[in-house]
Amino acid sequence: MSNKKEQINGETFLANVLQYSRNNHYNHINVSVRLNRNPAYTRQVMNVTLKRVSKKYGNDERLYVSMPADNATKFLSLVNQLKEDMFANMEKQISWSTDQLSRTTQTFGYRQIRERDQYNNLEFELLL
Repeated sequence: MSNKKEQINGETFLANVLQYSRNNHYNHINVSVRLNRNPAYTRQVMNVTLKRVSKKYGNDERLYVSMPADNATKFLSLVNQLKEDMFANMEKQISWSTDQLSRTTQTFGYRQIRERDQYNNLEFELLL
């Protein structure tokens, strides 16, 4: 077993989640970073859950990915940077441009559910 952490590319991961959500009509992306208190090991886990609330396509909620939070630091850093830019410009939505999206520009909202607490837990939602 390798001790090397496999970092995901933040831009690629965000583009994939946004594209998948759009293609399958999901309108909420919930990101939760929580401490896993398994007796065998203690580590933080990041879960990305997709949620759809729609009369046309039906309601659905599913887990998109679960990974160690150490592997997702670039993704969390990118979302934090986009959030800070949104608040600095006093805007209500984030506009993000990249060539990795089929539309090249995606606009989405940001909602903080849980601030970092004593266990470093964090939860936020991206609204499409």
